[in-house]
Amino acid sequence: MKKEAQIKNQPKKPVKKKKTAKWITIAVIAVAVVLCAALLLPKLLSSGDASARTVTYNVEEITYGSVSTTISGSGNLSPVSKQTFSAEYDAEITAVGFTVGDEVAEDDVIVSLTYTIVDRFGSESTEDAEITAPFDGILIELPVSEGGELAQGDTICMIMGKDGFVMSVSVDELNISNIALGQDVKYTVDALSGSYTGKVTAISYNGSTSGSATTYKIETTLDYIEGVYPGMSASAVIVIEDSGDGLLVPVDAVYTSGDESYVYLAPSGDEIGTEYAEEALDLTKLTKATVTTGMSDGSYIMIESDSLAQGDGIIVKKVTSTATGSDSDSRSGREFPGGSGFDFGGGDFPGGGSGFDPSNRPSGGFGGN
Repeated sequence: MKKEAQIKNQPKKPVKKKKTAKWITIAVIAVAVVLCAALLLPKLLSSGDASARTVTYNVEEITYGSVSTTISGSGNLSPVSKQTFSAEYDAEITAVGFTVGDEVAEDDVIVSLTYTIVDRFGSESTEDAEITAPFDGILIELPVSEGGELAQGDTICMIMGKDGFVMSVSVDELNISNIALGQDVKYTVDALSGSYTGKVTAISYNGSTSGSATTYKIETTLDYIEGVYPGMSASAVIVIEDSGDGLLVPVDAVYTSGDESYVYLAPSGDEIGTEYAEEALDLTKLTKATVTTGMSDGSYIMIESDSLAQGDGIIVKKVTSTATGSDSDSRSGREFPGGSGFDFGGGDFPGGGSGFDPSNRPSGGFGGN
């Protein structure tokens, strides 16, 4: 009992606070660093952006024309009509009447041959046959020659019709309602110069989904083009809305304030093409002309104004990256006009077009070759 009492009466040892103070100091420093970064980083970034951009003002003229909303796609051209002939039995080629690339008329004899027919009892017999053109066209494959031999199933020839080409194009679900049978399609063929016109001839109602996007196949057809071979690459453009002719200005020339849209007129006497540095032109001293905006294609926009005419000079703001030397759009503080669609900094990218009419569905569905 005496020993236990001695232990209880011993003075308590002081608590060490050294480690606690150390962690408090570290925490205070960390908070200070974060606060400094939060205050200084935006200024550093904004100063970096300013040094990487050059602003100029160009004098450009109001033009007259139209803009349109389009759907485009690319693919490979296939003949509307094409037929391949293969040997039904082992055969010997007795005559060849044409060469690859020749035009043939319906019922022309392309190849004559003699078949060797073996019946189920092993008896052989021969039979003469002719391969004739099923339609007017062009011989695009002929891997045989007179005196040559064929095994059953070997290709004799392939004929392409001259009734045109087809190409499939994928259309996004947001645009498929603007596609209708008979719509004009403008084509460019990679291997040829110029452009060609065709039609939408079939629409698929069975979409293909990848991730969150769904696309639909449409089939377009154009007339036969001399020099186009099966499989050539082409691009197609379908106009789904056209503005009609009117006054056009670059989208970067139009400013908005509330519900008002306007452009700045160029200083009197300035020639088209004049360029001002940002600090050399005070916009507040220029004349503003109120405009009514219409359809845009993203580069130019239709305007209406009683005080403006074709050829008038206007100011267009250009923002150029000093790092790359490339122009960039300057749309801050501007409403991008148009209808529903892509949101572009305070406005909408133009859309529109007629609604989808299920009564236009082609008989027989899609891809009818």
